[in-house]
Amino acid sequence: MKRQHQTLVIGIGNQKGGVGKTTMTIQLAYALAEQGHKVLIIDLDVNAGSTKHLGIDPRAYLGTFEVLLGDEDPLTAIVTHEDEGHSLPESLHLLTGSRKLEELEERLRAKKSKFDDTPLHDVLKPVIKKLRGYYDFIFLDTPPSAPLPIVAAYKAADGFLLVAIPEGLAIQGLQEALHDIEEVRKYGNPDLQLVGLAIGAVDARTRLSRELIAYVDKEFKEYVLKPVIQRSTIIPTAQTQQKSIFQTHPDHAITQCFRDMAQEFKAKIARFFDRQTFDEVDHG
Repeated sequence: MKRQHQTLVIGIGNQKGGVGKTTMTIQLAYALAEQGHKVLIIDLDVNAGSTKHLGIDPRAYLGTFEVLLGDEDPLTAIVTHEDEGHSLPESLHLLTGSRKLEELEERLRAKKSKFDDTPLHDVLKPVIKKLRGYYDFIFLDTPPSAPLPIVAAYKAADGFLLVAIPEGLAIQGLQEALHDIEEVRKYGNPDLQLVGLAIGAVDARTRLSRELIAYVDKEFKEYVLKPVIQRSTIIPTAQTQQKSIFQTHPDHAITQCFRDMAQEFKAKIARFFDRQTFDEVDHG
């Protein structure tokens, strides 16, 4: 691979689990890859949601855990379309997650030299530095409740995309995530930007959906990515097949909504970062 891209590193998450974070990560990454952008997903979740969703066995590859420990080079650990046993598109790559990430903090502390004063929460920064230039976007699929990986993502990212679905704890998770973004701006990443809020699994007939839409229109209006994604059976259907809806239902209206959301995502981040719009970037 050659360094020929102006990379943006985007953390994706919500402080509560079960809010469609991995679904949003996968579908948005597929949409951007389809639109000609080179995308890497770094799966930081101990449940390896993105890894499994892409049909990849977390036990089959060395991945994020080994890279963050410093035992594996990120450029050689990345899973691409050239690896057997899955169907990744050419422009979408993955650094796999695994249950081993539960041990990350303990293993890093045991390995750390007494002369090394680098904070553990900065463990992702040198990895990102090594990967910059190879991708247009690096998505950090963050865990809801693993302190070290989520803080490392906040400190290494250029921007953060929040995700919510009409579920009672989702709003609380958004509020907590906003607080965390403000805190990390004070303590280690002053340039971190909130780049958007993506909403999925909306059913306008339900009270929770209406309440969520009303809340985000009031509190996050300039950040909400349109269109919001309606609830649809094609998403769980694709998940059971360990595929993206871009593979299983490429012509469905929901798939088109993700394409439209990807376009709006690019337009929004162009406002926050001093760069030309992504559709004007020469990929060489």
